[in-house]
Amino acid sequence: MRTEDYAAAMALWQGCDGIRLRQESASETFFLRFIARNSGLCLGAWEADHLIGAVLVGHDSRRAHLYHLAVAETHRRQGIGRRLVQAVLKELNRIDITKVHLFVETDNAAGLAFWRTIGAEHRTDLAAFSLTVGTSQ
Repeated sequence: MRTEDYAAAMALWQGCDGIRLRQESASETFFLRFIARNSGLCLGAWEADHLIGAVLVGHDSRRAHLYHLAVAETHRRQGIGRRLVQAVLKELNRIDITKVHLFVETDNAAGLAFWRTIGAEHRTDLAAFSLTVGTSQ
């Protein structure tokens, strides 16, 4: 994807059940910075001039994180999500990143089923924690 795909990506993600965008990650500033920082890893699937699938991927040179994989409801079950993931994995392998992590909302049944179907490991040995930068403790 490119920086000019912001509006199309937001429309896709906002129209997909199971994708929950936080205010900061829905901003154009965040999107532009993320795309610029992770060139070649943030992918879109297009039908003519309509974005039908998208994923954001970032890395720290060792591990990658995959965010907001989505396919338009009208185009699901056609292998688009699987192909986006395969393309991401191929690019990560090319740059010697050996593992990618992702988060799925626990109430996103379709998302959980998708990741299980393509062979992602559901980790139960870890707990996710978050800190908000800039808040006093």
